[in-house]
Amino acid sequence: MNIVDKSKEIVKYICENFEEWDLDDPVEEEYIDDYEDLAGAKEEEIKALEDTFDIELPKAFKELYRYKNGSGYMCALPCVVGERDMTFCLMSLDRITSSKGYFQNKDALLADYPDFFSAQDIERLSDSRIKPYLFNKRWFPFAEYCDSCYLMLDMNPGDDGKVGQIICYIHDPDEVVYVSESLEKLVSEVYDEICS
Repeated sequence: MNIVDKSKEIVKYICENFEEWDLDDPVEEEYIDDYEDLAGAKEEEIKALEDTFDIELPKAFKELYRYKNGSGYMCALPCVVGERDMTFCLMSLDRITSSKGYFQNKDALLADYPDFFSAQDIERLSDSRIKPYLFNKRWFPFAEYCDSCYLMLDMNPGDDGKVGQIICYIHDPDEVVYVSESLEKLVSEVYDEICS
């Protein structure tokens, strides 16, 4: 089963089990109707994002976005990050591009914020798969939860990381944590956890 088929099953699961994730009824709120009306991204839209930021998006990412260009208010990726249940909505390619205008649009190390991160905090948060940044121009938010937590494509990983891995920016207290080695793997992990 490919990433699109798994994504369809995850959305179907959410429609049937929204209460378990403390979500509004996506049928009653018409989130599912809006989601079903969403078109996929065109090739030129995908290429424009790649050209704008000088990146090559992972194949599975492009495959998913050719199916649906975001998910609107429909939770399309419920997952556990650390020990937190989070229900992410996928951002459209336009929203990804516009968000880079104000978020993850500069390079700033955790150490650049000594009022917020002590040496002990930085040590505690360190993960060799992720560079020790709070903000990084090569991190691309593509899914959001509560307007404060973002799944991001990491195109500038740490020494033990992999280009295209998925990391999460969590706000208050701020931290960046590793989630999965790829979007394809994350969707598979979510699918296996909730749909199998």
